[in-house]
Amino acid sequence: MQVTEGTLPDEITDLASGYRRIPADKIVNAVTWMEARAPLQGLAHPLAMVRVTNPEPAFYRSVFLEIGAPWLWDRAAEMSDADIAAHFADPRQHLYYGHDESGSHIGMAEFTVTDGNEIEITYFGLFPSLTGRGLGKRLMAGALDQAWRLKPERIWLHTSSIDHHSVIGFYRACGFEPFAAGFEITDDPRIKGTLPRDCAPQIPLIDTEWVPGAR
Repeated sequence: MQVTEGTLPDEITDLASGYRRIPADKIVNAVTWMEARAPLQGLAHPLAMVRVTNPEPAFYRSVFLEIGAPWLWDRAAEMSDADIAAHFADPRQHLYYGHDESGSHIGMAEFTVTDGNEIEITYFGLFPSLTGRGLGKRLMAGALDQAWRLKPERIWLHTSSIDHHSVIGFYRACGFEPFAAGFEITDDPRIKGTLPRDCAPQIPLIDTEWVPGAR
């Protein structure tokens, strides 16, 4: 499930109703910000979570892209080994790998301890082959168990319309409630070259500007 990084932006109040077209190499995401102010009791039996403070860059990159490339996550593809090491050397950055009872690695969660005693979940997801087995809530339960131990005032995240259609319902079932909405315009990573062009076929790839009357 995609969770992208960043603080809540300023509100735009001069938006008129109607359709707008964007350049061919851009993607528009409808974004929902969600928060939890207290742990949700009885969420699920948490999976074992192992914090990794110095991830091996190639392995981290492979995990990140296996989980995220179907949803156009490309941050790890843009980071060098040194970038990855420097990022997780910051104690505010938390990376956890989740494991099932057999010890198999099933997914990851990242969160950032932000100013104001808050935690932002930045990335979260299962390996694609493991979805639909009830492991998502258990992975989130494990991640939230680690996060609430730090006694934040709230935990928040934001989601994207290019993510799975069930993502809002999933996060609500995990104790999060929407508190703001907006949009994000990004470069298409398949055109930018940070992800293969055949990633995320459910999201249209448009790399040629439309010209009226052209065929």
